[in-house]
This record gives sequence, C-alpha cells and structure tokens, in this order.
Amino acid sequence: MNYVILAGGLGSRLSKEGEPMPKPLIQLMGQPMIGRLVKVLSKFNAEQINIAANARMAQLLDYLEQLKSEGYPVEIRPIITDNSYCSLKEAARGLKGKFIGMTCDAIFTNREFGRFVEEFEALPEEVVLMGLTRFVDDESPLYAKIDPATEQVVDYRYGGEPFPEGTIISAGIYGLNEIAMDTIINEDKHPTSLSDFQRILAAETDLPVLPYDFEKAFDVDHVQDRLAAEEFLRKENGE
Repeated sequence: MNYVILAGGLGSRLSKEGEPMPKPLIQLMGQPMIGRLVKVLSKFNAEQINIAANARMAQLLDYLEQLKSEGYPVEIRPIITDNSYCSLKEAARGLKGKFIGMTCDAIFTNREFGRFVEEFEALPEEVVLMGLTRFVDDESPLYAKIDPATEQVVDYRYGGEPFPEGTIISAGIYGLNEIAMDTIINEDKHPTSLSDFQRILAAETDLPVLPYDFEKAFDVDHVQDRLAAEEFLRKENGE
C-alpha cells in the first residue's frame, strides 16, 4: 500500500499557544509525531510514504532525510502552499492505483486502522473509502452526510451544524485512488482546501464514496490535544 502524509502547514494554532517546534516535530510518545506516524504506517505494508513537507521548515526536511537514511520508504515532496488540497496533489503525484492519505497529526488505533486498510484493499479500484468518526473534539469539524438509501457519503459541511441524518465527521484518514485525483482534474474542479476536495468528490462527481466509521480518531490542533493523544495511545493502543 502507498501512503501520503500532509505536513505542509504552519501549525499556526499551536505556535500561537507558545509551541516552538514545527507541528510535525512535536513530541508524541517520546518521538516526533511524524516519525511515529511513518513507523506506524511501515507496519501496514508501506511500499512508499510520500510526504508533502513545508519547504520553509529546514528542521523538518532534515528529520525526514534521517528517516529515509534509516531505511523507511519515505519520499519527500517539499512544497510551499496554503492550500491543503495542493499538498495532497503534490504528495499523490506519480502514484498509481490506491493510496491512503492523512495529515501528520492523525491519531487512531492500530487495530482500527488495520481493519480500514483491509477493507480498502478489498474494494474495487475506483471506490473511495473515507474515514469518519462520531467522536467530535474539534471546534469546527468537517461534517459528513451519508445517504441512508445508498449508504454512501454524499456531502460534507465545514463547521456549523451537522446534517439532519446524524453527527458524523471526517476522521482525517482518506482511502483514495488515482481515478479520484484524475477525476477532479479532468472535470476541471478547483478545490480550495482538503475539506473542499472531499466535498467535491462526494457531492459533485459520480465516484462511489463509502464511509468507514472509526470509533475514535482525531488530530492535534492545540497544546492540550497532545496530552489527550498520548493518554489515548497509551490506553487504547498499548504504546
């Protein structure tokens, strides 16, 4: 399986709270969070891990080179952009077939992620599998809408109120493929962000977008989130 990690942002919310380190290098379970994530993905048959990394963060690029020298299948894609979809597009460039994407601060259990990988691998080539969760810890979550008739994701809404069908949000884990990326380009869509990309896939294309419900998955946006993530990983993941 190929993986992509998005690490092109500035981590502005954390820096405003006094965190001096670049977000991907914040310590989580005694190691930089992006390094921990690379090691987790390597346990799930990682052929290649493409990382869209902020080109202005020399410390991050040096660390990724270190991971690569240690034998991890890391491909570094330096990028300067404020558009998270552009980071995804750069990280996915050249990949054939299926891949799984996530941000560098994605928190989940290996048990649930393993099942996600197995389900995604078993699906037809053109099917997208979007990780969702009913655990909401974000002040502005990306709500998903699931059509009860087709059991497919048919729309997304950023912030505000959840859809009437129920409260379920993006888990920040995306089972994508070359077809989905090409469809966006060929249909002349222009996503303004990763969340907009998800909305367009679900609401404006004919691609099947299936949900995968994680019991609990979240990301690290604030300083206190790191402590919550470590408690979760110790308790639920045995780290």
